[in-house]
Amino acid sequence: MWIYASDEPGGYRIPDVPEEVSEAAGPEVARTKLWGSEAAHGLCATFLPHLAERDLRVQPDDVEAFATECAVLMVNLAVLSAASGYDEDRIRGYLRNFISAADRAREAGGGVLIW
Repeated sequence: MWIYASDEPGGYRIPDVPEEVSEAAGPEVARTKLWGSEAAHGLCATFLPHLAERDLRVQPDDVEAFATECAVLMVNLAVLSAASGYDEDRIRGYLRNFISAADRAREAGGGVLIW
């Protein structure tokens, strides 16, 4: 997971990631088992379910909505855990990483890339 900032129309740069920042989004199977699950859809997630089919690029104008989605999922860890089999603490860690990326993207005036 990276953040990106626009340098010019059609171009972007990827800023360095601070050493203390984790970019973990889960193992490959989490794309379908967790982020693309019926539970995530049932919680009205609209960004993260895309990971079940492809990488996710959150546009700068959508970063706030992405962070809100992550916050909604954060208060529903038990639902996501029951559906996916992942431990709540593990899911919480991934969501914290997403929220951290959204915060850094806002500061840079950019978006979030999750692959």
